Amino acid sequence: MKPCTVAFIVAEMMIPELGKFACNGNFRGGLGDLSGHIPDGMAGRGVKVLPITYFYPTHWQTREPINYHHTPAQWLFDLDVDIHFGRRTVPIFGIGRAGAWAYGINDPCAGYLYPGNSEKKIDQAAFLGRAVPALLKRLGQKPDIMWCQEWMAGLVIPNMRDDPYFDDTKYLFTIHTTVREALETFPAEWYGKTAVDGRHCEDYIRNGNGRIDISFGSVKQAHRITGVSEENGEVLRAMFPEAARENKISGIMNGVSRNFMLSPHIKALGDNPTPEGLWGAHLQDKQELLQYIQAKTGMAFNPQKPLVGLVRRLATYKNQKPMFEKIVEAICSDRDETANGREGLATNLFIGGIAHEDDGECRQWMSEFAEWMKNPHLRGRFVYIPEYSERIRTLAVRGSDTWVSCPQLRLEACGTSDFGAKMNGNPNIASRTGGIREHGKEINFETGEGDTLFIEPYNSATLYLQLKRMTGRMYDFLENGNGSWLTIRANNFLGGKELDVAHMIEKYEKLCFEPLLEQDPA
Repeated sequence: MKPCTVAFIVAEMMIPELGKFACNGNFRGGLGDLSGHIPDGMAGRGVKVLPITYFYPTHWQTREPINYHHTPAQWLFDLDVDIHFGRRTVPIFGIGRAGAWAYGINDPCAGYLYPGNSEKKIDQAAFLGRAVPALLKRLGQKPDIMWCQEWMAGLVIPNMRDDPYFDDTKYLFTIHTTVREALETFPAEWYGKTAVDGRHCEDYIRNGNGRIDISFGSVKQAHRITGVSEENGEVLRAMFPEAARENKISGIMNGVSRNFMLSPHIKALGDNPTPEGLWGAHLQDKQELLQYIQAKTGMAFNPQKPLVGLVRRLATYKNQKPMFEKIVEAICSDRDETANGREGLATNLFIGGIAHEDDGECRQWMSEFAEWMKNPHLRGRFVYIPEYSERIRTLAVRGSDTWVSCPQLRLEACGTSDFGAKMNGNPNIASRTGGIREHGKEINFETGEGDTLFIEPYNSATLYLQLKRMTGRMYDFLENGNGSWLTIRANNFLGGKELDVAHMIEKYEKLCFEPLLEQDPA
C-alpha cells in the first residue's frame, strides 16, 4: 500500500501511559479497549496514524476530576474551536501510545464518558465534530483517510466535508454495535445542537421516525463502512440496505495487541513454548489473579480448583446473570454434591464488570451478584468484583483457566476479551456469535483438535454442560495426567497469534485503505 496518513477518531481510548486513574477514566468498554490497541497495529504495519480522542475532565466511575497536568501527558497548546456562533478554547494534550502520538481534547465542558443525559451526549458529539478539524488544521495535517468510530465521532465527517482544506480526504465509518439502545437517536428539533450545516439535515433525520440518527447519517456520508466481524457486517447490511446495495459495507474482525495482552511469564519462554511450559506460566498468572481477588474481596480461592472467569461490561444483551443464575450453585458445589438436580463441578467462578449508571436492570444484577457471595453454598467459591479496568481485565484473561462469553446471538458485534484469553492459552466457552464465530474452532477432546466449546443450543443448561466438559478435562489432567488439557491450551496459544491487531489492520489495508486511496473523494 502506498504511504498514507489515517486519522483515527474515537470518543474513548485506553491509554495505559496516562497512568491507572486517568486511563480508566477515559474508557469503559470494548470500543475504548480496542482503540488503545489500534496504534500498535498501525505501527506494526507501517501506517502513519493520528489517534484523536477526548481527555474527559471527570472520571466516569468515581466522578472525581482528572488533572492531565499530573499525568505523563504533555500540554501542547490551547485550541480555538468555533461552535454555535461562538468560540471555545480548550487544552490539547499529547502522549505516546504504542508507537503513535495520541492527541487528547480536554474540553472542560465535556463532563464524563457516556453520560446518561442525551443532551449532554449530543453536545459531546457536536464539539468533537468541530474540534477535530480545527485540531488537524492547527497541526497542519490533511489526512488521506478519516477513520471515525461510532456515532459519537460521526459528526466529524460533515464538518470536514464542508471544509475545502480537506477536499482530498476520504471517510471510513465503523459501527461497533447493533444494539438499538446504543445507536442513540435524538428529537429532530435538536438538529441545531449538532453544529452541522442545515444542508445535511436530510442525511441525519430519518423519514421513518423523524429523529436525528447520527449513525444513519454517517453511513450515508462516509465512503466506506465497516462492522467489526463478518457477522456484524451481515447485520449492518440488513440495517442499511442502501449502503449495502452500494457495496460500501465490509465486516472485518477486530484484533488486539498480542504484545500487550500476552503474559510476561509466557514471553519469558521464547517464541515456541512447550505445552508444559505454557501451563507453568499460566499457574503463575493464575496466582497473580487470585492474589488480586483476595486483595479486593478478602476471599482466598483454592488454587487447585478450576477457575472460570468473565470480566465484561454488564449489559442486558451480554446476558451474564440470566445465563448463570440457575447453574451457579452446581458450578461451585463439590463433585459429590448436587444442586438444582445437577452434579457439582467443584469450580470457582469469578465475574467482574460494571453496568452503566442509568441501566436499572443491570445495576440490579450488580446487587444480585453481591448477594450471591453471601450464599452459604457459594461463599469462598464465587466472587463478583464491580470493576472494569485495564488491570482487572488483563489479569483475568491471563489467569482464568477457562473464559466464558455468553452474549445473546447476533447482538455481540465482536467481543475481544475472548481474544486475550486465547492468546494466553486459556480455552473459551462462548456463544457462537461475534468475533469468536470466526476464529473459534470446536474442541474435540478425543482428537486434540479445536480451542473453543460453543454454547449450542444457546441456553444456560448448555453452558453448564460445556463447563462440565471443560472442567472435567482439567481435573482429568490434574488427577490422572491426561495431556489433552495441555493440547487444547496449546491450540489456543497458537491460534491466538492470528488475532493480533496487526492482522486486523492488514485486512483494513486491503478492503478499505487501498480502495479509498484510489476512490474519487466526492
